[in-house]
Amino acid sequence: MKRAKLNGFLTILTLAAPFAAFAQSSLDPAQLPKSTVFYLAWHGTPSGEIRKSNSLLALWDDPDFAPVRAAIVAEMMQSSADSAKAKTNLTADVLSQYAALLDNELVFGYLANPHAAKIHGTASGTPPQEARQSPWNGMFLAYDHTGKEATLAKLLLQVRMNEKEPPKISPATVAGMSAIKIERKNGTTYWADDGRYTFSANEPTVLEQVSAWTKHATPEAARLSKTAVFREAGELLKGGVAEFFVNFASVRDMDSDKSIGGFRLRPLLQSLRLETVHSIAGHLALEGARTRMQSAILGDTSPGSLFDIWDEGSASPSSWQFITANTVSYQEWRLNLTGIYGLMKRAMQSTAGAGQPNTMDFMETGISTRLGMTLPAAIGLFSGEFASLQSSAELDSARQVSVVAIREKAATLKLLHAGLAERVAAERSEGDTTFLRISQGGMASSAGTASWKYYHLAVTPDVIVGSARAESVRETLAAGKGTVAENRLVPPAWQQARTQFPKTINGLGLFDFQKIDWASAKERWIADSRKKSTSGETQQATADTFANALQGLDPRVFPRHLHLAANASWKDALGVHFDGWIE
Repeated sequence: MKRAKLNGFLTILTLAAPFAAFAQSSLDPAQLPKSTVFYLAWHGTPSGEIRKSNSLLALWDDPDFAPVRAAIVAEMMQSSADSAKAKTNLTADVLSQYAALLDNELVFGYLANPHAAKIHGTASGTPPQEARQSPWNGMFLAYDHTGKEATLAKLLLQVRMNEKEPPKISPATVAGMSAIKIERKNGTTYWADDGRYTFSANEPTVLEQVSAWTKHATPEAARLSKTAVFREAGELLKGGVAEFFVNFASVRDMDSDKSIGGFRLRPLLQSLRLETVHSIAGHLALEGARTRMQSAILGDTSPGSLFDIWDEGSASPSSWQFITANTVSYQEWRLNLTGIYGLMKRAMQSTAGAGQPNTMDFMETGISTRLGMTLPAAIGLFSGEFASLQSSAELDSARQVSVVAIREKAATLKLLHAGLAERVAAERSEGDTTFLRISQGGMASSAGTASWKYYHLAVTPDVIVGSARAESVRETLAAGKGTVAENRLVPPAWQQARTQFPKTINGLGLFDFQKIDWASAKERWIADSRKKSTSGETQQATADTFANALQGLDPRVFPRHLHLAANASWKDALGVHFDGWIE
């Protein structure tokens, strides 16, 4: 397949990832070659009681959810094909057949170029000409086609028929296997069947290694499981229905001698200390009614590393005080703004010569002139905590409220006035709170008259509260009169969910599906999707597809199966961890 088509096919699998159950894998990712840069392993679709007990699986299987199922698969098929022929209508029966491909296992991944050292240069610094003749593409796909041979062949034929320019197809032999060589303007792809597996790769050597892996023929010393980064991620790759792993050291070394926009990558990467990031790993698991995702960015989190992006966290976010019994969703993040500034400063300095001014220097000068304070001083006014709350049962985005924690009100107001300048349309103070009305510009109506759109801010000694609606700002402020510890309006289920994460966290999210007016939300989604797209015909077709799916959807299907979603993140000596579930 073309890369875009392969991405479309894999997107279907990714979207459906929550709807699988763990089974003993015959495609063991731990036995992949050490040169594996990343992989995504899929362990097949479940049946029986596992499907019935899991909330997401039950939703997916519900007959009332059929319009959305069909729309998801249809859209993925359409987006993975060329526009002119992509509009071919697929029947519900055909879509169901394609979805059934998810019953079986697959592994998608990327192997590093074995000649990378030669490409980066010989001892004399000049890379051999033969090593640079064609770019390396180590992508591969291994799929267990047992019982799905006809359906897979039908899918691949459908994809090829949608191409504007038919590729050149010829037979080939790779590692003793009969293969199909597909040549296009943008590259060559090989497809081969070997026993129960179908393989796809762009490089013959990759196809050979992947075939050997499925036969458990990779020498033990050369397996991914023998690398330190894989062993470090061990617990995150055990159990579950799907798993993924990225060897960040391999990613870091890929084409690091190149330049982008005049910037040399190697000094830039060195300044960011990317070597402190070892891997990204995680897995998806079914735990009764819950579907749970656990993942982490692992590495050395000591000061001065890329992990400075994340704050050390706290036990109780200050925005927790604004939650009420009517809050539908809450999401909070804590960033280390000073750490981010330091990383950017070092990165920009690495792109300039010693003692030479860089982009960051010019930026700081301009910002200081406009704001009347240095950039570090401006950054220091904010604690790094950001939150978003939604109390609209219809999920009205205009009623979404944002909260930003601050350290000094007077200096923050000065900063807002300097940054927003003439956009501050009105200002008044009530007690220790200052209300600002910010102009977002004018909008012309069909009658030719102009109206103005505003955003409303309330600045208190501790936070900035903002929303498109003034009443939402005031409602939020009224809810936060007490302290974080005194907030007894937080629903018990949310309180219980919070206790299941570590005491100190730098991110927290909660979503109550039962508080949504699904019928009203459905009408709002349809109205939004029916609006004319300004981004082109393809996006309009996508909007129409989902609008039609929603039109035939019974909104009661959601509260029938879904209750609560929760997630959190935290940082420790091993890395930044993420945990979350939906039930």
